[in-house]
Amino acid sequence: MAELTPLVEAWIRYADDDWHDSQILASAGGNPRSICFHLQQCIEKLFKAELMRMEVPVPKTHNLRELSELLQQADAGWSAASIDLNRLSLAAVDFRYPDPSEPEPDIDLLLIQSIAADLRGRLLDRLGGNC
Repeated sequence: MAELTPLVEAWIRYADDDWHDSQILASAGGNPRSICFHLQQCIEKLFKAELMRMEVPVPKTHNLRELSELLQQADAGWSAASIDLNRLSLAAVDFRYPDPSEPEPDIDLLLIQSIAADLRGRLLDRLGGNC
């Protein structure tokens, strides 16, 4: 396994901050949109940390599916369900902006938390469990 550079370690720390913020908000009964935002940010940063560790150029994107596809191109052993990546992105980004033509969306917070926890665990395992 490639050694973690200070930049990769920083991305992991920032991801950990987002994870802990999501947990604090959830335990305090915080807004599901805010919880999902921090979960998505955690996963995005872990994807970027792993891509950097593998010395893959990291695009400036928030698209989890795109980041996952880059990781899979670098390591065919990686896979993540597109539907889960889409659910996490939708709950974190799309639901944050009101649309008066549509009803307030329901967020299945437990599902989103489960998806994020699974991805986080798998990415941290790849990064050496450094979080």
